[in-house]
Amino acid sequence: MGSALRVLVGLSVLIGIAYLGGWRRTTLHLTLPGPVIGLALFAAICLLAARFSERTHRQLTIHLAPVSRLLVSHLGLLFVPAGVGIIMEGDMLRREWLPLIAGVIGSTVLGLAVTGRLMHAFAKKGQGR
Repeated sequence: MGSALRVLVGLSVLIGIAYLGGWRRTTLHLTLPGPVIGLALFAAICLLAARFSERTHRQLTIHLAPVSRLLVSHLGLLFVPAGVGIIMEGDMLRREWLPLIAGVIGSTVLGLAVTGRLMHAFAKKGQGR
C-alpha cells in the first residue's frame, strides 16, 4: 500500500474517531468536547489492540504512523487559530486578565498536585508487589 493511501486511511480513522466522540457527546449529553471523548476512545482502542490483537495493533501502527508524522511536522499551523483568537479578543484579555491568570495558575497547580498524588500512590502500590 502506498504512503499516500496509508495517510488517507490513518486520517480517516482519526476523523472517524473524532466524529464518534462527538456523536457520543451528543447522545449522552456530556460536557466534554467530542474530540476529547474520541481521544479517550482511541487510547482505549490502542491499548486493547496492543493487549489482545497483535495484527490489529500492527495495522494501526502502519496506518497511523505516517499521518501522525505529518500532523506533528505541521503542528505549528494548528496554533494559528489560537493566536488569531488571542489577537481578536485583546480587549477582553486586558479587562479580565486577573481571573484568567488566576485560572491558569490555579489549574496548573491543581493538575500538578493531582498528578503528584496519583504518582505517589501508584509508586507505593508498585513497590508493594
